[in-house]
Amino acid sequence: MRLTGTVLILVSAVLATGCVAAQGLLARWWKTDAGRHTFVFQAVFALCLDLWALRVVVPDGAWFLIARLVAFMGVPVVLAWRLEVIIRTWQRGRRARAESKEDASP
Repeated sequence: MRLTGTVLILVSAVLATGCVAAQGLLARWWKTDAGRHTFVFQAVFALCLDLWALRVVVPDGAWFLIARLVAFMGVPVVLAWRLEVIIRTWQRGRRARAESKEDASP
C-alpha cells in the first residue's frame, strides 16, 4: 500500500512538471488572463507535488522547511486568483444574460 502511494506521488509529480514544461514551450499562455492563470496554477501545483516527491525520496533536513515555504507561498495566491476568475466569469455571464433579456423585451 505504501509503495503504491509513493509511486502515485512520483508519477503525479513527473506528469505535473511535464504539463508545465509542455505548456510553457508549446502554448502562448501569456497572451490571455486565462492562459496566465492556468500556467501559474499548474506550476504551483507541480511545485507542491515535486516537493512532496522529493520529501519521499530524500531524508528530512533543514532544507525541507525552506523548500516547503517557497513551494506553498504560491498556493494562496493562485487560489485567490482562481476564485477571482470564477466570480468575474459568473458576473460577466449574469450581466450578459440580463442584457439579452433587456434587448428581447418590447
